[in-house]
Amino acid sequence: MTVSLSAIRRMFAFLLTASVSAFPALAQTSPPSSSKAGAFSLELNRLDGVGGDCRVTLVEKNGTPSTFAALKLDLVVFDGAGIVSKRVGVDAGPLKAGRTVVKTFDLKGLACGDVGRLLINDVLACEADGLAADACLDLVEPRSRVAAPFDK
Repeated sequence: MTVSLSAIRRMFAFLLTASVSAFPALAQTSPPSSSKAGAFSLELNRLDGVGGDCRVTLVEKNGTPSTFAALKLDLVVFDGAGIVSKRVGVDAGPLKAGRTVVKTFDLKGLACGDVGRLLINDVLACEADGLAADACLDLVEPRSRVAAPFDK
């Protein structure tokens, strides 16, 4: 079987056109995100013992188009047996749209080894551009990098 030079050129032109036309579609593909768009990601990143207290480090990523002037969370701490050991109000705001910040707070009188789970029980205060206050809890996506789960 012999293939003419013009057939090879036509095949090359076809393959070149097909591959070039695929590039715009590939360029529009975004990399996978660890949190869905429009969410306020709240990550329990570290638990560090400081004296007799437990220092909690949170990484907050505002993936919403709204700036949060205020966001105060009602957090409940459970021990390893599932018994409530502490309840704290944590100020997670302010946070501009698209920003990521790190915040810390101390659980006074509680050792980190006694933290079995953290629960976002409710939102105590929420002031965000274009959002109803009762929508804030739905936007918060907790996750944990430590042994203790963090949920709502």
